[in-house]
Amino acid sequence: MAKVALLKVLKKKNLTKYAFAKLLGVPTSNTARYFKADYDPRLTTLEKWAKALDVSVKDLIED
Repeated sequence: MAKVALLKVLKKKNLTKYAFAKLLGVPTSNTARYFKADYDPRLTTLEKWAKALDVSVKDLIED
């Protein structure tokens, strides 16, 4: 399982978790699981995030 760097990307983009949820068009409560250490998103989820944040999927994955 690759580690997701979502918080780092949000920080670089100067976005809050709330703003990220709004970009995705979902309630903040739906995104809470995205920030848990054991959350393993599907590729389609990563693609959706990347599109909303205007980054590549590779930017959302930590080595």
